[in-house]
Amino acid sequence: MKNRKKKILIVAPYGFNDRMANFAEFITARLLAENGWEVIGLVRHEAKAKIVESVCGVKIYRYKNLKQGLYFLFKIFISKRPTITHVYQQRNNRIGILAAILAKSMSKPLLFTEYGLLHDHYLVDDRDDPLGKPLKPNGLVFNLKQIFTKSFISKTAPLVSNIKNYFFHWALTHADKIIFVSKHNLPIAKELNLKNYTYLPYILDDARWNKMEDKQKINEYDLSVLKKIADRPFCLFIGQLKLRKGWDIYLETIALIDKSVMPLFVVITSSAKEAPEYFSKKIKKLNIENRAIFLGQVSGQILKKVYDLSSIVVVPSRYEGFGLVAVEAFENKKPLVASMVTALDENVIDNYNSLTVPPKNPKKLARAITRLASDQELQNKLVFGGSKTLEKLKSSELKKQWLDFYEKLID
Repeated sequence: MKNRKKKILIVAPYGFNDRMANFAEFITARLLAENGWEVIGLVRHEAKAKIVESVCGVKIYRYKNLKQGLYFLFKIFISKRPTITHVYQQRNNRIGILAAILAKSMSKPLLFTEYGLLHDHYLVDDRDDPLGKPLKPNGLVFNLKQIFTKSFISKTAPLVSNIKNYFFHWALTHADKIIFVSKHNLPIAKELNLKNYTYLPYILDDARWNKMEDKQKINEYDLSVLKKIADRPFCLFIGQLKLRKGWDIYLETIALIDKSVMPLFVVITSSAKEAPEYFSKKIKKLNIENRAIFLGQVSGQILKKVYDLSSIVVVPSRYEGFGLVAVEAFENKKPLVASMVTALDENVIDNYNSLTVPPKNPKKLARAITRLASDQELQNKLVFGGSKTLEKLKSSELKKQWLDFYEKLID
C-alpha cells in the first residue's frame, strides 16, 4: 500500500479549531495525519479564522458561502483526488451532501457519521426532548421511488418536503459505511432500516488543551469576568442554549441550593455573546440574578481558566449525541454531576466518575450538587474515576481500531 493512496477528505459543518478540537472529525483527522495520511478538512468559515491553513497536519479549507464551498470542493477533488470522503453531520452541511454525491459518482468510498440520530427533525417530534416521544421510523426518504410514493400514493408529505428529506439524508442513506461513535445509535439505525453501519468508540488525544491553545491576547473584559468569578466557588454549565442541553433545569436548580453551599452558577455557551431575552427573563423570574453569571462565548484560553476555577461541572441534558462536556470535566480534573440519559451513560458512571440524576429533575440535581460540594473525599473519588475513563478513551487500542478501519478501506 502506497502513501500516495492514503488521502481523505473530511467534510463537516464547522470545526477544525480550538473550540471544537475534541470533536471526532478533528481527532480522527489528527490521528490519520500522524500516521501518514494526507488529510483535508472542508468546513464553514468562522470569525477570525483563516480561509486556508494547516493545523496539526490537517489542510483546512473554510468557505464563506455556498459558491466558495463548491469551488473548494471541486478543487480538492481535482487536485488532491481523495481516496476516501468522510462526511460528518447532516444538519447545516449542504456542502457535505454535494461532497457525498461527488464521491459516489466517482466510485470513491463514502463514509458518514452522525453523532446522534435523534437530533434529526425528520425522525423526532421534539429535538429538545427526543427521548420523550416515539421515534418516527418512516421519517427517511431513501430513494427517488419513495419520493413519488410518499408524495402521490400514500401522501404522507408534500412533494417539496420529500425532496428536501431525500437530499438532507443523502449521505446517510448512500454511504458505503456509516460510523457511529455512540452505541445508542445502533438500535435506532436498525429500526430505520439503515444498512452498512458500525460502531467505533470515541477517542481522545491531548490536543484540546495542549496543541490547540488560543494565542489571542486576553482582553480587559475577559480579565474582569475572571476576576468576578475567581474568589467564590461556582458550578459550571457549558452548552448551547437549547432545551435538550438542560440550561433551564440548571437555572431552576440554583434557587434550591443554599448560597453557603454554592454561591455562583456560571453559564458558557457558543449560542450567544450576550444573554438572550428568554434566558434573562427566566433568571429574573427565579430571582437568581446575583448568582447566575452568563459568560456566553469565550476563547479557548478563558474556557480553560474557567474550568480551572470551577468547583463542579454540571451536565443536565435531556439528550446528548455523545456528551463532550462530561469528558472535558474529566480532562480538567473536575467533579461531575450529570443527567443519566442516552449517550452520556456510555462514559458517565454513577459514584465512579460522576454523580448522576434523572433528567428534568431540579430537586435531585440540587441534592447531588449539595452533596458533592460538601464532600471533598467524594470529589477526589470522582476525579480519579474520570482520569481512569480518560485513560481508556486515549488508549492506543482504541486509536488502532480507527486506523485499522480506514486502512482496510484502501487495501
